[in-house]
Amino acid sequence: MSLDIYGFVGIMMLIGIVKKNAIMMIDFALEAQRKEGKTPAEAIYQGCLVRFRPIMMTTMAALMGTLPIALGFGQAAKRAGHLACRSSVALLFPNL
Repeated sequence: MSLDIYGFVGIMMLIGIVKKNAIMMIDFALEAQRKEGKTPAEAIYQGCLVRFRPIMMTTMAALMGTLPIALGFGQAAKRAGHLACRSSVALLFPNL
């Protein structure tokens, strides 16, 4: 299996989403440490709880956007179907 332009775009999309999720949680945890004096473990736990909904909303939006192509609907299904299948499956793993 070769890495074509669709595969490269999929990899970049997944890296960006995972990076954004980590930044959202760490930023919240750092603020909780500074303002509320929490320990690092308490702060990241609280960050995970509070930022869970926005992270899942972003992931679900990306998943629902690639799902029609992954299922074979639409014009791009023949060209980018493999990208959509891989991206759809790979979007689930960082959130587990």
